[in-house]
Order: sequence, then structure tokens, then C-alpha cells
Amino acid sequence: MQIKRGPFGYFATEKFDSPDRLCTYAEEVIAGNKSDFYLTPVTEQIGSGAMCYFEFSGFLPITDAEFSVFSPQSRSASHKKGSKILSLRRRSVGDLFYTFINLLDNLISPSCLVLDPEMVFSDPEGISIKLCCLPIKSKPEELCLSSLGAMRLEKLLSCDFFKNVLTDDEKNALVYSVKDNNEEMFLRIADTIRGNIEEPDPETASEDAPLFYEKFLPDSLKKLSKSEKDLILSCISALLSILSFIGSLYLTCFFLFALSLVILFGVLKKQKKQKENIRKELTKEKSRQRSSILFSDSSFQSENDLFDKAEENQRTEPGRSGDSDKPIQKQYQPLTSGKLTLVSDYKGINHDYSVYLDETYIGSDCFLSDIVLDDPLVSPLHAVIKQKNGIFYLEPAKGTGKSYIEDSPVENGKTYEIKSGQKITIGNIAFRFAVEPALKASY
Repeated sequence: MQIKRGPFGYFATEKFDSPDRLCTYAEEVIAGNKSDFYLTPVTEQIGSGAMCYFEFSGFLPITDAEFSVFSPQSRSASHKKGSKILSLRRRSVGDLFYTFINLLDNLISPSCLVLDPEMVFSDPEGISIKLCCLPIKSKPEELCLSSLGAMRLEKLLSCDFFKNVLTDDEKNALVYSVKDNNEEMFLRIADTIRGNIEEPDPETASEDAPLFYEKFLPDSLKKLSKSEKDLILSCISALLSILSFIGSLYLTCFFLFALSLVILFGVLKKQKKQKENIRKELTKEKSRQRSSILFSDSSFQSENDLFDKAEENQRTEPGRSGDSDKPIQKQYQPLTSGKLTLVSDYKGINHDYSVYLDETYIGSDCFLSDIVLDDPLVSPLHAVIKQKNGIFYLEPAKGTGKSYIEDSPVENGKTYEIKSGQKITIGNIAFRFAVEPALKASY
């Protein structure tokens, strides 16, 4: 990226050879983010290419000498102020890391983030942090935390801006969690930095392999998991070691006590490994689902259809072997989206709006609506566009607001199917509705 000065301020710019690399959905998500950490992208087609602009007027790169490192040992008034700034900066940094996972939840790859320290900006006091997030199409495998890049993050955290803000352990843990694609660990560290330390939810796992001593256990204990049986054996061994000590059988006591410790250590190690495996599987599944929403081929069948077909094959071919024993891979339908395009320019209203949620609310209230139309004739919650199985419906909200389909007024509170190419009027603002093809990468 490059920094340029324009007639109205300073801009970070990125040039693309082809405008097809830009993603309208990503641009809208970044521009509409509530965290206020990402600079609003403005894209413009220039010849056969495209340019993306990020205005950062009033902000400085975090590498600027303006950001000095305060010494917490000093008791002077200026350094007390510095300590307060460092505390606020730490909170802001924790909030920033938290938004990296929010990007994933909004199907934006962290690989789109520009982590070059020269392109990360802050206000003169170093409290507000601003990043550039390129609104570009991502590859399926990039919809995961590891696409943030451990080396890129490490380079960013090595700046003086983060000194006395993050400890070396926190920096190393953040880099490691990105390298290991551990979203849970990354969020836990972000919570610690923010000051919200929460205990992670415990995850349980059991193993049903038969034990060599199982035949000696009563039936009531055979139903326990392997870890629970090992714990009971450890307790019995510890109890016998105490009895041996009382009976002056010191060698036996030492052997039994050591056995109980070995068993206990094995149980704890196995449980930790099981939790880690479960965590990795959940993270992998979450990343795969995120990817499949955007990148699945439209010819793929739905998950239920695949399983129904597999069950039917097993019923009709009871003697079948080989492939029938292999697990059936889940497939997901691609994301179908709609688009509202202004029929004619209207002051203060964007030219295009994407409709990709199951329910997209339209109105003048920014807290109630996904698409905000600031106009006197638009009610706070004017209408909702619903999507079900790729079909879109318009449901005007009950109230005084008027809505039209192809210039015909529709009754409030009722649901109407809308098709691609129809004109939808909200108050006096007319849009042309279009159903967009399934979102997927185009390289």
C-alpha cells in the first residue's frame, strides 16, 4: 500500500489490476462495522483496474515518534497521565484483537487485514486504533484465524507502540494461537487484555476402550468412562500406600504412591489432549462451514439430501462394503443474496445495498434496521425482506409507512414474494431488486 495526500486529507491506497478482485459484500461489512477499528474503504474503477482508498486524516502511523514509551516507575503527573493512556491503549488493543474473530463470523478473512505497522494508524494520544481491511475476495482456506499470519502479527506487535501495553508472554501467546489456529485461546488472551478474564467452558470426552482390570470391577463401575476408572484406581493405590506406610512397608508404600501419581498424571494428560483434539476439530469444522457458505458449488446437494441418499443406498445394498463404511462428507448450499439498486439517485442514500441475511430489516432507525434509509417518509422499521430456500419475500411492517411493488401499493403486515428485476419502493425511494448468483471465489 501507499500513502498519498489529497486535497481533503491523507489516504492509504491500494491498486488492483482487475476490479473483479473486489467484493461488494466485504466492502459493506467493513464500512458498516460497529467496532470503529477499520477505516472505511472507498473503491473506484480506473481504466481496466481499480483503486481502493482509506482516509486517515487526523491519525498517525503507529511507528511515528509521537508515540513515546512511558515509564511506570515515575510518579510525576505527566507519567501518571502516561500510565492512564497506556491503560486505555491496552483496552483498545484487546478490543481490536476481539474484532479479528468478528471478521471471521462475518465471513471476512483476516488475510484481508493490512498489518504493516506503517499502515496501522492511531490518534495523537495512541488510544484509538485504525486498520485498513481490503474488501477483496478470499480463498476458501483463508476463512480461518491462521490466515492472519503469525509472522505478520509478530512484526506488528514488535513495534514500540505496544511496549508496556502487552507483556512478552501475551505477545508470544497471541502469535502462537494464530499459528495454531486456536480461536478459543486468541479470544481468551484478548479478554485478558481487555480486562474481562473469563473461565473457558469445560469440555468433556470419554474413551470406551476395555481396561485390563475391568473384569474385577462391579457392574455399577463398568459403566464409568476410562478416565473415571483410572481415577478410582489412582485413589485405591494411594489408599494402599497409606496403609503400607502405617504397616512399615516402606518399599511397597513408595511403589504404590508412585503408581497413583503416574496414573493421575496420565489421566490429566489424556484429558488435556482430548480437549485439545475436540477444540481443533470444532475450529476446523467452523472454518470449513464458513468456507462452504461462500465457496460451495451450486451443484452440491444439501446435507440432508446427502444423508438421505446414503441411508437409501445402505437399505438397498445391504451387502455393500468398502465405500459404504467411509464417512459422508457434509456439503453446504452456497449463500444466495439479493441486491437493491437505486432506480434514480436520492440524496443521502447509497446506490446499492446487499440482501444476504435470512431477514433484512429496512427503516430509518439505525438500531432496528440493517438497511438504514434516512428519509422522513421511511418509518423507523419500515419493512423486512425475508429469504427462504433462495426465494425472497417482502413484508411491510405494520404502521403508517407505504411500500410498493412495481408501483402497486402493498398491504402492511402481509408477505409478498418478490422476483429479480421488480421495482421495490420504500416510502418515495425506489429500488430495483435483483437476485445475485451464489457467492464464491473467482480467480
